[in-house]
Amino acid sequence: MKQLFNIFLSTFLLIITSCNTQRLVVKVTGSKKLETNKDNFIGKPLKNLLSEIKLKIKYVYGNPENNSGHVIDGTSLTFSFFTKDVGKKRISENKIPKRIIVNFQLEPSNSRKSLPPDGLTKWTEKETAEYGDMIIQNIRVIE
Repeated sequence: MKQLFNIFLSTFLLIITSCNTQRLVVKVTGSKKLETNKDNFIGKPLKNLLSEIKLKIKYVYGNPENNSGHVIDGTSLTFSFFTKDVGKKRISENKIPKRIIVNFQLEPSNSRKSLPPDGLTKWTEKETAEYGDMIIQNIRVIE
């Protein structure tokens, strides 16, 4: 009886820990899973999406502040897992670096800080606090 209880407890703990640690994007090649599961994120805050990405985001650019002249249906942020220099090098070699483009709903009273013209070289908790509550409208993955 004690052996059966130990087996049950071990199995239960294994299941619980594996469920809590799984994320959609663990490797760059897994970023396509975000696009196929985008219905789980649309209409929800950006921080939900960011919690599914285990990879370090190395470059971000976009227009979260609604000030761009071409903004019609919403604002966007583009997340890259490569530095800007590596991305430029890959583009020059005709290898498109993988990027995740997230579109957001327009906010009537938007007081978001704009990103630097050259983009951000890393994404930190500070940026998650600033932009994490933006509501996702669409997700695209560029390969």
